[in-house]
Amino acid sequence: MVLNLVKCISRFYFKVFYNFKVEGLENIPKTGALLIAGNHLSNADPPAIGAFAGLVRDSRFVAKKELFAIPVLGWFFRHCNYIPVDRKRTIGDMGALKEVVEALERGESIVMFPEGTRSKTGQPQKPKSGIGFLVYKTGAPVLPVRIQGTFGWPWVRKIRVKFGTVMHLEKDPALEPKMQYKQFANQIMDAINSINI
Repeated sequence: MVLNLVKCISRFYFKVFYNFKVEGLENIPKTGALLIAGNHLSNADPPAIGAFAGLVRDSRFVAKKELFAIPVLGWFFRHCNYIPVDRKRTIGDMGALKEVVEALERGESIVMFPEGTRSKTGQPQKPKSGIGFLVYKTGAPVLPVRIQGTFGWPWVRKIRVKFGTVMHLEKDPALEPKMQYKQFANQIMDAINSINI
């Protein structure tokens, strides 16, 4: 109930206060394991993705663990079963990754930002290997989503969110696992950045 209320408020906020447009909602599978992967420009990105993807299906977010220490926000994240992660590790927080793997195996949808942190320049960053690890371990399909216009939020006007097409990544038997994680992560980031808005 709380999550649905927040999604409604978020949709109202973006539609009323910004020149906001979302595309590609029809590309979101309604059931089955799914990794939704987006670029990260500001704190507006998670609600911009979640509020509108939530019109199709609910998703859980992977969020930096520091946010869970903020009283109201931390309560909301825990209430919505968000997954805390230590962003400082190259491949990732193995406890958090294990929780995501289990969620995907149950057919859930997970939203994460492969770059691991917000861009300080508004330009794309290199992805961390965690999302590649998740694809390697679960074979889950990936839905890239590109956000444009949130850098500098809230002092922006035009915001665009566009969901791409689902990716099914295949392992390369010639690559060692850690190299495969990196390759998958790079392929996903390239797909995000190539979405034309």
